[in-house]
Amino acid sequence: MDILSLGEKIKKLRKEKDMTLKELAGDRITAAQISHIERDKSHTSYELLDYLSEKLDVSIDYLLETKEMQSKKITDNLILQSEIYIKSNELEKAEELINQVLHICKEYKLIDNYGKCNFLLGTINLKKENYNLVVNNFEKALYYFIKNNDKENIFKCYLNIGKIYVKEEFYKGAISHFDFAEEVLEESQIEDMDIHKDLYSNMAYCQVKLSQSEKSLEYIEKINKIDRNNNTQEEVDMLVLKANNLLKIGRYDDAKESFKKALELLELEENKSNVAKVYMTISDIYDDLGNMEGVLEYSHKAYDIKKNDEDEYAMKSLYKIIEAYIKSENFESAKKYCKTALANSIKSKNKFNEYQALKLYSYMHKLQNEITLAIEYLTKSAKIIDDLGNDTILAGLYIDLGQLYSNTSKEKELEYYQKGLVLYKKLEIIK
Repeated sequence: MDILSLGEKIKKLRKEKDMTLKELAGDRITAAQISHIERDKSHTSYELLDYLSEKLDVSIDYLLETKEMQSKKITDNLILQSEIYIKSNELEKAEELINQVLHICKEYKLIDNYGKCNFLLGTINLKKENYNLVVNNFEKALYYFIKNNDKENIFKCYLNIGKIYVKEEFYKGAISHFDFAEEVLEESQIEDMDIHKDLYSNMAYCQVKLSQSEKSLEYIEKINKIDRNNNTQEEVDMLVLKANNLLKIGRYDDAKESFKKALELLELEENKSNVAKVYMTISDIYDDLGNMEGVLEYSHKAYDIKKNDEDEYAMKSLYKIIEAYIKSENFESAKKYCKTALANSIKSKNKFNEYQALKLYSYMHKLQNEITLAIEYLTKSAKIIDDLGNDTILAGLYIDLGQLYSNTSKEKELEYYQKGLVLYKKLEIIK
């Protein structure tokens, strides 16, 4: 990965081939002239470069590459490698690599890649939950992206800063950045509809947190409109048809671009987690508004997308469905989905998810005044959490068990209250 001048390249290649100055010079020039070229003390003609490239078995293009051109190619590749590390959750390796790239970018004034590096550092710190560093990274990246008029990455910076402010419950600041993101989105005409939905769902969430229910619902309607109008397969079919027609008339570059867009759409269709995340955000908004029909509609949408994946979004949407049915006092439907959640948890051997399902069973039986069953399920929940060693949750479960026993066994009530208080004191939650 050395960045070399023309002379340094020639010298390196000559030594790799174990050639003397005289052998490289041949009958074409003198050894002294080669020495001058290797020390960048002499300019070379195109004809001489042609001769040297043939002798050294490399292309003229390689010899002509400036340090700036080399640095751009090297940093482009290192950035791609760091993105792979980030997606593989090898964050330390990614950060180490990006810091190397930043050093090269500063030396050769690669503004575009300097912005990309700061953006990736922001992504890493976001995964690490270093939120103060995240905002700083994205703001630095934003400065360079604005200088390069890189609309897509400007949008991503505003969106990500807004999302950090949402996590910190600074909703006015979040809205401000989301507004900027929306302006950029409209100017740049980004076609990825999932990006639009991600932005609108976050804007809707902030508006409801700021008690602007009508504005929140306006953004939800925008998402609904996208869902109604965005038939990916039809769009792919049209792009492929267009590409084939372009091929027939010899417009190969335009055809390639249409094929590429079709491929990108198909790849986006596979990114179900982002779509599910948007639906879950809308579900949370409806929950804050007390609209259980809306909660169920969007939780079901998220679950339908993710139910075969058995990941966090599948379970999160499933629990949201159960909670909505409980709030609606539709216990029969709640138990049906709770049974599914419990079965999935046992199948995947996820004890924490199993605990959550059992706790929901207990809560349902408590609401139906079936205290014996409520105690049975909550006791099983407590056993799982005890095995997992989570004292904070366990303390709360002991207090809940004490409350359940309050009308049936004063002895058990006191026992579990005592257990809960001991843990709270151990955790220094109470003195």
